[in-house]
Amino acid sequence: MSTKLRPWLPEPFVFPPIDFDPLRTPDKIAEPCCDCSEGAPPLGLSRPTSPASSTSGKATSEKDILRLPGHFQGWRMGVTLCAITTGTVLVINLIVITWVAAGDGLEGGLGTLQQGSCQKTKHLSLWLHLAINLLSTLLLGASNYTMQCLSSPTREEIDKAHRKRIWLDIGIPSLRNLRQIGRGRIVLWWSMAFSSIPLHLLYNSVVFSTLSAHEYSVFAASAELVNGVAAQEFSANRTAFNWTSPTNWTNTGPYDTMQHFQNASGWQKLDNRDCIKAYGQDYVSAHGDLLLISPAISASEMIVSFVYGPGNGFGNTWWMCDISEQTFANDCSVNAVADRAANWTITYEINDGLTTNQTTHDQIQQKGCPVQYCFSQPVEEQCRVQVSLVILGIVIACNATKALCMLLTIRNQKSQPLVTLGDAIQSFLQEPDPSTEGMCLASKAHLNDARMKKVSMSQNRRLRRLWQKPNSDKTQWIDKPMEWSNRRHWWFSSASLKRWLVCNILCVATLGAAGGCLALGIGNPNLTDRSLAYLWQLGYGTVASQSMISWSLPGTGGLLVAILVANSLQVLLSFLYLAYNGVFTCMLLANEWAEYAYSRKPLRVTSPTGSQRSTYRLQLPYKYGVPLLVLSGILHWLVSQSIFLARISAFTSEGVVDPGESISNIGYSNIAIITVIALGTIAVLLGILNGFRIFRPGMPLAGSCSAAISAACHRPRGDVDAAKKSLMWGVVKVEGDIGHCCLTSFQVEKPIVGKLYAGLSTD
Repeated sequence: MSTKLRPWLPEPFVFPPIDFDPLRTPDKIAEPCCDCSEGAPPLGLSRPTSPASSTSGKATSEKDILRLPGHFQGWRMGVTLCAITTGTVLVINLIVITWVAAGDGLEGGLGTLQQGSCQKTKHLSLWLHLAINLLSTLLLGASNYTMQCLSSPTREEIDKAHRKRIWLDIGIPSLRNLRQIGRGRIVLWWSMAFSSIPLHLLYNSVVFSTLSAHEYSVFAASAELVNGVAAQEFSANRTAFNWTSPTNWTNTGPYDTMQHFQNASGWQKLDNRDCIKAYGQDYVSAHGDLLLISPAISASEMIVSFVYGPGNGFGNTWWMCDISEQTFANDCSVNAVADRAANWTITYEINDGLTTNQTTHDQIQQKGCPVQYCFSQPVEEQCRVQVSLVILGIVIACNATKALCMLLTIRNQKSQPLVTLGDAIQSFLQEPDPSTEGMCLASKAHLNDARMKKVSMSQNRRLRRLWQKPNSDKTQWIDKPMEWSNRRHWWFSSASLKRWLVCNILCVATLGAAGGCLALGIGNPNLTDRSLAYLWQLGYGTVASQSMISWSLPGTGGLLVAILVANSLQVLLSFLYLAYNGVFTCMLLANEWAEYAYSRKPLRVTSPTGSQRSTYRLQLPYKYGVPLLVLSGILHWLVSQSIFLARISAFTSEGVVDPGESISNIGYSNIAIITVIALGTIAVLLGILNGFRIFRPGMPLAGSCSAAISAACHRPRGDVDAAKKSLMWGVVKVEGDIGHCCLTSFQVEKPIVGKLYAGLSTD
């Protein structure tokens, strides 16, 4: 029996984690060893002789065989991903501006992406704004992540603040911390904050729709003119009339005018109601000249009568009304005229040269001219989707600023910030803070000036005295044992009153602004139908004359004003996201803290060791953070479709753009505003309902307060490696009538209501 020879292999061994820091000097790299209580040194290979030889208390798992360089672990990895995301958005923006600038049709800093069918431009604009808001949401999330890392304090900064009786925020977005952190990080934080304002104010106006307004003239004639009879009669006796067409046709002779209308049989025939709706708009974009057919006009007496024109397409509708019904203003009630479409009568001045019968002239002048039906000259739609290179350039500058700040954050931040609750607990367990000894039951309410009413009057006076004397010889905020009371707390109480006020004010302001826009939109007299079905038919983000604020802002200044007004809600919504993110982070941080009183679990930290859990997210769990970011993106997109920049380009009767008549305006979509209000209201109600949840009792509500967290981390002296193990909060030591509670890996008991507890003795 033959046996296959196999090469000799050494006994299997386990690779320890590779911890490589490219910035570390060679002389600081430890030599390999085979038995180290703190685990294998960096870049060393070892064969642990027992599970205890690894930092986790068990053999190293396969996922730990290869690890990223130490410089890109934890929060650095998170900020690196944010920088990559921001850089990707920057590259996309640079590609777009280069492509548009190199293309044809660039005029006045505006590039045209598409021109023609209004329906196609509407769909393209909708999808482009969806893409813009996706990129904007990614920038918002990446910026918020980095700014929270920048405002997170280091242990040295916390110790310095605690010596002054000042506590800092842990694990949440915080303005409070900016007064205590390094100047370099403050500069980066404010740079990112200020770059967000123009970005969210302008990004959605990089791409906008342009509606065409066609010049047109209105004439009244008999049906014979369309059939060619009147033109033949005019040809036989053309010297009887001395009239020149008021339109801008190349040939302005009267016979050519007749020939023009003789071709009207190929125009679009409209009944009275459709005719009134088509031309009773602020901007006439799909129609040209209009011929009104009236039974009061006879071909043998009057060939054609000039009613109105040449209009610039900007909706003077006085010609639609009977003189007795209008007051010689530019407009009359189009809806009122449409309601009496079957008996539509117009009154106008008749040119004496257009009639050979004075009796007919006088009758029409006095009684008006009834309209039977209309012929509308079809014109090619000239709607456009345009890109502003100036606005896109500003967005790129803000985008580049954010990317640079993120890279500088990775490069310059040498000390380890306490980004998450687990980071802070780990630090305080490894090096207990002497300034918080003896106050193991301290909560955020005990240490917050604005919440002093939460404690008794005697404690109140003592805390105020210590708070106001930072140079006191005492090293603790609270110098006497505290009595345990197993109180229940609403989730509301985990966030400060100021934070809730800011959040609610922004909610009311956003919904109020949306409601005001809806009221103006529904009340627009040009809106012919206010049913939900019709509003849905108009669609999201549609540039239409009956959903436009008639400001008519000319020039570059008008464009800037329209942009600022149209995007003001975008900035408000961005601030609202940050406020909501902060409130939810406070509530969920407090909930994570409260769970340590009921179950033993390892710390969730940015740079794990032992049995700790790793995380790239900050304090907000993915199941809350991702839906919140998605909701923000959807609302930003809906707002971009609710109120938006709209450009109106005036076209002459020859189809040439008239730049002098082109204006900037603000469009709106009633159905999009309704959707924003509905979705926003649901989001607000869910936030309020979430606040009415109750924390499980059994632990002081520390919230984000660094001092309260520190006070709960005075572990027993024998529990040296507590931070690397699973922890639970409870009573660990009883000395007479005074006990002690803390986070520890040792066995704990529940505190007893009414019993006094304090810190461990320092003797």
